[in-house]
Amino acid sequence: MKMRFWQKTYIFTLILFLFCINIGVLSLTVYTHSKNVQSAEATASAEQYYVAMSFERDYSDLMEMNENASPTLLMQTFGSHYKSKGIMLSFNKNGSTLYKNYTESIESPTDSLLHTEINGDRHIIISASVCNGEYELVFGKNVSSVDDEFKSLMITYVITALAVSIILAVCLYFILKKLSTPLERLRNTTEIIESGDFSVRATEQGSDEFTLLARSFNAMLDKINEQFETLERDAKRKQMLVDNMAHELRTPLTSIHGYAEFLEKAATTEEKRIIAAKYIMSESERLQKISEILLDSAYIRGNELKKDENDIALILYDVSEKLQFKAKDFNAEIILDTEKTIVSYDALGIARLIYQLPTTLCETYLKEVFKLGSIESLDQETLFTIQRFFENNLNVSETSRKLFVHRNTLVYRLEKIKKFTGLDLREFDHAIIFKIALMVNKYLKSNPVKY
Repeated sequence: MKMRFWQKTYIFTLILFLFCINIGVLSLTVYTHSKNVQSAEATASAEQYYVAMSFERDYSDLMEMNENASPTLLMQTFGSHYKSKGIMLSFNKNGSTLYKNYTESIESPTDSLLHTEINGDRHIIISASVCNGEYELVFGKNVSSVDDEFKSLMITYVITALAVSIILAVCLYFILKKLSTPLERLRNTTEIIESGDFSVRATEQGSDEFTLLARSFNAMLDKINEQFETLERDAKRKQMLVDNMAHELRTPLTSIHGYAEFLEKAATTEEKRIIAAKYIMSESERLQKISEILLDSAYIRGNELKKDENDIALILYDVSEKLQFKAKDFNAEIILDTEKTIVSYDALGIARLIYQLPTTLCETYLKEVFKLGSIESLDQETLFTIQRFFENNLNVSETSRKLFVHRNTLVYRLEKIKKFTGLDLREFDHAIIFKIALMVNKYLKSNPVKY
């Protein structure tokens, strides 16, 4: 079973908090015990100093009364007195014990303070020289109360820590459970949406981050529903368009099929055949218009309409080329004069250099580039394809999408150009050469002064 977010948060927070509080309390307990030990050492040192000073003072008074007085007898008096108070005393000279009021064997270097265990209890042993260094006084005191106090503190700490941990765990559980309720509601909402019901909405209560998240989530659902409605409307419109186009296509196709069958099977005069052929041409033009409408709709739907700078002369030239065939039917000719086009000098770009070149040099350049044939041999469709390819930064996929042709079709056209010119327009260097050639050719067509 996978743990939920609030459960992970609960466990990690609880572990971290208990770790910190236990380390803190344990450190405080150890520090308190250390201070108690230092206090016991200070107390024992003060008591040892008092005993040593008292012994030296009494021994000095005794020597004034009797020079042969024995310090051992005096120490016996001190030993008997302090034994009743739990103080251990040992009187030594030159490493030999002259007197001690305890039976245990204790080794203590001169002028030292150490801790030792006697009968399971901690004792502080202090050794110091007395009587001008002639004798050594060993002082011992039972400080097991310090360890007992530490054990008592540890027991109290364990009990308190256990109680605090339980209380903290319970409180933290309910707090995180309460705080994660909005997140749980949001999760339930997503499960309902996953089942296909997009009408449900997340609950918005309060002004915290979860409320902002629920509000954003609801706004996203509203946007999705709007998109669904838009898609449904578009689907209905597309279906209506398909139905209408099917009807529009059926009528001219039926007419074309009927007249074609008439021409094939009927024995009739030449005049009627011409009339039937005209009907077929008329219906074919109708089909062409329908296909153009469909292509225009596809282009508008697949591309964002935007304003762009275009060469009007190039557009007019393209239109004039397409209308030449119809103009011939009426014994007419379309003449396009673009020599008086006014172009801003800043917009010329690299053409500033090309338009200053000698015409003989330009003609030589075109002959070197188009060794296999003239640039005039390229048809309008090929030039249009090259122009779109340059406009889309030599991107085959984007150009094919803009031209509404398959990618392989565009590759075929580029290969055809490569065979004709020897230039692979997909390579940047070759594309630059061809682009300059187009500009040079355009410059020569503007009838510049030859030199």
